[in-house]
Amino acid sequence: MKKLAVLLVAVLFAAPAFAGDKGIIKLSLWGNKAIAAPNNIHQITGVDVGIGSVADSVYGVQYDIVHGEADEVYGIQTSWIWNESNVVKGIQDAIVTINNQELRGAQVGWVNLSHGNLIGVEIGLFNKAEELHGVQLGIVNKVNNITGLQIGLVNIAKNGFLPVMVIVNGHF
Repeated sequence: MKKLAVLLVAVLFAAPAFAGDKGIIKLSLWGNKAIAAPNNIHQITGVDVGIGSVADSVYGVQYDIVHGEADEVYGIQTSWIWNESNVVKGIQDAIVTINNQELRGAQVGWVNLSHGNLIGVEIGLFNKAEELHGVQLGIVNKVNNITGLQIGLVNIAKNGFLPVMVIVNGHF
């Protein structure tokens, strides 16, 4: 336990050297009502924690109770209710997840919406993507252009084996 505490303290003191002028830790009440160390609430290299948070970029973890929003996430974006981002390279997790441009990794939630290019996996009750290179696992899966596989009760893919299929659909 002592070794873990010493490692944590060392990382926190060494992090400013790697973060530059980016925030290492940010605590958010809602939106931009937040404090960060160093004093940059818009660019986080480390941890962004709060009730509802908005950031330009997060390199690390954005964890919020209600809502997490970032232009770019390189790591993990998670909340209990809703996440929205433009570019995610990592994992996006909430009841509702929305990605507006590009997601490379995993989108996990009850409802997953990817309005751009998804390279990876969507796991949820309802999954929707514009372009998918990977796998959709859910009850209802919908994609406009797929290179990969859909597994679910209803699978809709314009360029799939068939436009609508049960259990499995895809295109390779």
